[in-house]
Amino acid sequence: VDKIRDEIKRVGVYYPPVAAVTVAYPKSSFKDVELANGFGNLQNLPGFGSLNPRTEGVRTLGTLWSSSLFPGRCPEDYNLLLNYIGGSRDVEIGQMPEKDIIAEVDKGCRQVLLKEDAPPPKVLATKVWPTAIPQYELGHLDILRKLEEAEAKVPGLWVCGNYRTGVAFPDCVTFGYEHAKVVMNYLDSSKAEEEK
Repeated sequence: VDKIRDEIKRVGVYYPPVAAVTVAYPKSSFKDVELANGFGNLQNLPGFGSLNPRTEGVRTLGTLWSSSLFPGRCPEDYNLLLNYIGGSRDVEIGQMPEKDIIAEVDKGCRQVLLKEDAPPPKVLATKVWPTAIPQYELGHLDILRKLEEAEAKVPGLWVCGNYRTGVAFPDCVTFGYEHAKVVMNYLDSSKAEEEK
């Protein structure tokens, strides 16, 4: 494991860049397609989003259909999309100009969701996260073991983050909540020791 990590010059947990790009298009510019199983017409974005396998040739990783998830966030005749692009297999995103990132997102939307004659997107926000999603690579368990050893040696030291228990928001909240209990127990026991 150490040899492989040395060969790729990896130290610690690897976080590749990801860009989040929020755009809006008129509903009429979406493909007029009835989705299977009675879900409805694609123009109404009946769902929460879509993921794009690399094999489909779409650079955007996935898209959240924000106007479906959060009604009232855009005019009735528009759809709002939050797109994620980049990741461990597309690290160039972290160095690209914003206009080029937006162009790649627009291209992906056109490949998956939009009609050929769709107008340019209304760009609401672009944010590039240079260190976005931790990669659980070979050697990750060794890193976690070393963190646990360091915590055991220093009472009151807790090393927390999304590289420990999962990158999804619920995982991070759950881990934070559970560790807050550990910290409270430590502080309560330290206070009880001081009062003796």
